Amino acid sequence: MGLFSAEEPKSYEIDNRQLVCTFCKNTTFYTRREQLHSPTRTFFNVEWTDSTAMCFVCSNCGFMHWFMR
Repeated sequence: MGLFSAEEPKSYEIDNRQLVCTFCKNTTFYTRREQLHSPTRTFFNVEWTDSTAMCFVCSNCGFMHWFMR
């Protein structure tokens, strides 16, 4: 998949539960980290200080599942 890393999609467990796509019920995902922008930091042009979330992108339909700890 061109938008993601070259690695193959994988199955993942979160808190001892298998991750399943809420849209299509697929069980394999690509992973990526995404930044969470806040309006204040965007206004001051310091988005790089915002938190990040781990995203699991369904390899079948592309639905993105976001997780933060």
